Amino acid sequence: MRDRLGRVAAAAAVALGVAATGAAVAQEPPPPPAGASAQVQLGARLYQQHCALCHGVRGRDASVFPRPIWGPGHDIAKFGTAKGLFEYVQMLMPFDNPAKIDDGAKTAIVAYMLVRNGNVEAGRQLPAGGDQTAIK
Repeated sequence: MRDRLGRVAAAAAVALGVAATGAAVAQEPPPPPAGASAQVQLGARLYQQHCALCHGVRGRDASVFPRPIWGPGHDIAKFGTAKGLFEYVQMLMPFDNPAKIDDGAKTAIVAYMLVRNGNVEAGRQLPAGGDQTAIK
């Protein structure tokens, strides 16, 4: 466990260093889906601001955490439900300081991720803290 935490900390340090030097390859983030709710649009902006550094602007192929977090081969199904994903994000993300964004912002990010993964309609409003929507 210690070794894994050390590797995660080192990866985060590399990501922060890359961001500070501007050495990352620029990718255009996808636009919010057509008909996206205000929550999903906010989640898209917050994802780019707080998550893309480590997870990539498109939720995959980042140098720090290259496994996709939505779409084909994604990792988020392991959380089971929107609430499970929210609880993980609430406790541990953003990696550098989970307290720097509030629960409303984290709910918006989760809503955006679930829309990108095809679990919820773009116009839907996710309740605060998520719900029992299954992640496929």
